[in-house]
Amino acid sequence: MKIILLFFFAAVFSTVYSQQDSLKTTSVVKGTVKNKSGKFLENVNVVIEGTIDGTSTDEKGYYEFETGKTGKRVIIFSAVDFGEKKMDVDIEPGSVFVLDVTLSNTEFKTDEINVTASSFTSGENSRVTLSPLEITRIPGADADLYRAITTFPGSNQVDEGSRIAVRGGDPSEVLTFLDGASLYNPFLFSDNYNTSSYSTVNPWGMKGINFSSGGFSAKYGNVLSAVLDLQSYDIPQTKGMFAIIGLANAGLSGVYKTKDNKFGATFSAGQFFIKPMLAINNDNTDFSPTPTASNFGGTLAYKTSHTGLLKYYMNYSYDDMGVRSTGPSYDGYYSGKTKNFFTNLKYSFAPTDVSLLNTSVSLSTYNRTDKYGIINTISNSIYGKVRTDFGTPVSEKVDISTGMEYEYNDYKANGTAPMYFYNLREDAPFFTLDNLDKTGRAGVYLETKYKISDNFLVQGGVRSDYYTLTKKTVIDPRLSVVLRITQHSFLKAATGVYHQNPGLVYFLQGNTTDLKPEQAVHYIIGYEYNRDNDFILRIESYYKDYSNLVSNSINYYDYTSDGKGYAKGMDVFLKVRLKPKFNGWVSYSYVDSKRTPYDGADKISSDYDITHTLSLVSEYNISDYLTVGATYRVSTGKPYTPVIGSVYDPSQNAYIPLYAQRNSARFPAYTRIDVNAQYIFALFGRFAVAFAALNNLLNTKNLYEYNYNFDYSRKIAVSSSNIRTIYFGMGLQL
Repeated sequence: MKIILLFFFAAVFSTVYSQQDSLKTTSVVKGTVKNKSGKFLENVNVVIEGTIDGTSTDEKGYYEFETGKTGKRVIIFSAVDFGEKKMDVDIEPGSVFVLDVTLSNTEFKTDEINVTASSFTSGENSRVTLSPLEITRIPGADADLYRAITTFPGSNQVDEGSRIAVRGGDPSEVLTFLDGASLYNPFLFSDNYNTSSYSTVNPWGMKGINFSSGGFSAKYGNVLSAVLDLQSYDIPQTKGMFAIIGLANAGLSGVYKTKDNKFGATFSAGQFFIKPMLAINNDNTDFSPTPTASNFGGTLAYKTSHTGLLKYYMNYSYDDMGVRSTGPSYDGYYSGKTKNFFTNLKYSFAPTDVSLLNTSVSLSTYNRTDKYGIINTISNSIYGKVRTDFGTPVSEKVDISTGMEYEYNDYKANGTAPMYFYNLREDAPFFTLDNLDKTGRAGVYLETKYKISDNFLVQGGVRSDYYTLTKKTVIDPRLSVVLRITQHSFLKAATGVYHQNPGLVYFLQGNTTDLKPEQAVHYIIGYEYNRDNDFILRIESYYKDYSNLVSNSINYYDYTSDGKGYAKGMDVFLKVRLKPKFNGWVSYSYVDSKRTPYDGADKISSDYDITHTLSLVSEYNISDYLTVGATYRVSTGKPYTPVIGSVYDPSQNAYIPLYAQRNSARFPAYTRIDVNAQYIFALFGRFAVAFAALNNLLNTKNLYEYNYNFDYSRKIAVSSSNIRTIYFGMGLQL
């Protein structure tokens, strides 16, 4: 399964290159920002005071934005390590106002030391280590945000899909947070047999991307390992549309804004048709039906006042596929189908000149159908959430933030499931599913950021969550510190307690309400050197202490909260950018992750105890129009549980497998090389881009899993379906 979601290119180019239709009543503010030595500064935030009209500088120090504001105004320039500077201007209607600024170190404070542990961020007021452009250019990531994150230390891909496992934890321990809402199922083809999943999140629709692999703040609850915090764009800066056509998909996206910049809208839609790609790549995978997927989403935003913004976000996705699977008891097609809907309404405004209040209401539904032999199940999940956050400084040294949320979840499963796990034939004995369970969670947090000095920052907080199903309350204290030791280098440390309620499926299968919230305690210490984002070195060590994990009892059929475990390791990240030609990074992770399968058992390797992971990512601008890139990945094979024999069951005419100790064996090492290229040109007087990708260049047969013959006497290697694949396409500005 190799559908490549390069329709994400549509959003970026429609946003960046559709500026030719600016109205004469709208003024343009533009210019450059550099430091005293003449070096142009990137990621300087430029905004008109009292409004959200503005932008940030590019890698050449250039900025440009449109505004309907006129007359005497104040433009604010702010950047990490430079503080803030205000410039008085007089903007005439319909004019082009040019303002070039030179920043001096003596004019700007260096008090911004908010460099948190285990965090990779982009967006306003942050040290950029991952940008949307880098995401789309990472070879093998297929313009997918989650796949891009797996090239950073501490995270691993799961079965070559978009789901990620972080520092030895399970993928379910990673939370996606979008505009204050929890996004639980942002994937296409997730969990389908030998199938690569892809995320539905468009990175070019995000103005802020913050990935934290541990030690995150008290604002995040009900998550054990990692948080991906996303903020979508507000009012678009331009108008336009962009279309894309590729070997397996077509897409259309657009942005719109009104003359007065008070209302804006975006949309993106994609449809997939992979038969041409299968034919060109000589892929003989037995599909029925051939995989197909559709995706549609967009935003509506309205400025209610100078500081008030009402924003609506929506996304719908659908996928359907069937693939041939041969097992010991059944040979047939595995069929999977999902429908996923997510919507969020957010209102934000500034009660005072320095404070911010955000309130959001979200709803998501997830419907999944699975068929294979006697298995014929339909599951439905509903998530609803209301959340409010408030933040304000109380002095020059102290900021406080607080918030509360209530989240509702229900899960329903019905259909037929096998009575015996080793007999999946269509005529096998079965039992009927007709289960429904629901739960709620109420959470509240308070956090304080205290700048002890210009070089020492402490952030402490506490949150509490109450779970309605189990009637249990947890309290999670958290603390992080940052010490600047030179202008560009920092020491960081963090610790905290984290809880996550087990999934409702465990309560249903175990017929219990007595499971405890799972717990992890994080301990992190690290060093970072960051020289203007051109050279970044990070070294972090960590230890996670797990308790109250969901585990099986000795008889395997009951679920308990007796599981324990740990994850310890080290992450190393080195990024080098040689403007304007080269950008690349090396990431390495070591992890030792062990858990107990049931009470009293010895600790064994966790499911995602991937000891060593190395990623090398590079991109090179051959010219202003042509960019090429390459990625190399290698990692220790995942643990698995081998079959060591079988016993014949005459009543079922099937063999019962006998397993060795859980996760006592490993797959061979995983390796892969990917390359890609993008070429920018003009077509019919319009902006156009052509792109090509060659994934798995050496056609490495990485193992997906092992299957067995009818009596388990012969092990059959199941290679990943991600064979060497060429993909190409083109996008055009409309």
